[in-house]
Amino acid sequence: MRPAAVVTIACLVACAGAFAPPPRPAAQRLLLRESAAEEAAAAPAPAEAAAPAEAAGPPDAEIPGKMVIDEVTLARQATALDALSAKWRRQSELRDWEDSRLTGFSEQAEIINGRTAMFFLIVGLLTEYWTGQSIPQQVVTMARILG
Repeated sequence: MRPAAVVTIACLVACAGAFAPPPRPAAQRLLLRESAAEEAAAAPAPAEAAAPAEAAGPPDAEIPGKMVIDEVTLARQATALDALSAKWRRQSELRDWEDSRLTGFSEQAEIINGRTAMFFLIVGLLTEYWTGQSIPQQVVTMARILG
């Protein structure tokens, strides 16, 4: 056999092993067999399957849409929901107001300030590279020119 064919076959075997499920330990295989046997034993007989489905369902008291709640509980839930709604509304209004501010110590103002500082730092470094003047020397030159 040619060496290229041997390498190709070895690669195919290795790739096929990568897609195969990992082998299960013997204890896990035994547990799976036992659980399958228990499920088969617990399966309802055909006569039991004909029983009405309502008998197996939960009572109406456990279904959220059919629960009967007294007036006090309803009032308490309504009050809690109103308080939560007011809290969320205040937070939303505060967030909108904070986003609209462009001056002072607000998040939007700090973002603009940071971006401007980064831009002018790069401009200062490029000017230093081209002119040979350091950033403090550039400030002195600007003060002398502007007066």
